[in-house]
Amino acid sequence: MCDAVSAITAGLKIATAVQGYRSQRAVAKGQELANAQTRKNSDQAYLNDLSKIDNEYVLASRERKVADFKTSQEKIKKQSQALNLNAGNGDKIIQDIAGTYDMSFLDTARDYETDVIKLMSQEREAYAAQARRYNSLPPVVMPSKTGLMLQVATAGAEGYAMHKALTKPKTTMDTYSGSDSGYRY
Repeated sequence: MCDAVSAITAGLKIATAVQGYRSQRAVAKGQELANAQTRKNSDQAYLNDLSKIDNEYVLASRERKVADFKTSQEKIKKQSQALNLNAGNGDKIIQDIAGTYDMSFLDTARDYETDVIKLMSQEREAYAAQARRYNSLPPVVMPSKTGLMLQVATAGAEGYAMHKALTKPKTTMDTYSGSDSGYRY
């Protein structure tokens, strides 16, 4: 009976160690899958951010072209009107109008450069957000096969020791003389 108990105890300890290993491994694989999905989602979010930034860049370029064209057309219109009215020295009229509209071109260029700088900053922020998402992923720790083997070996050794302790031959004492009779069970 005691042999059966020691064998069952050792078997249960071994089965528990194996099941614990399998559970830890399943949790680790699940975490790996979750991390892979998080990375995939992070990459998609980063690409979406870059797409929005590119669209804003295109819009900023378009606005600049429209502003440049309007300024150019306005400049030509003013020059033509002044020359047609014969309002003085033609060279001075063109220089005056050109100087006024050159400032408009500079304002447009400055606004465009400001937009480009903001967009570059947004790109860096999008990359930093992706890096933060990657860095927030918990590390995956796979259970140790060596640890499992040690647990199994320990459980086996404990079961063997328990079995030996329970099956150790016992000696009896002579009840009359108090000496060992040498009789073994």
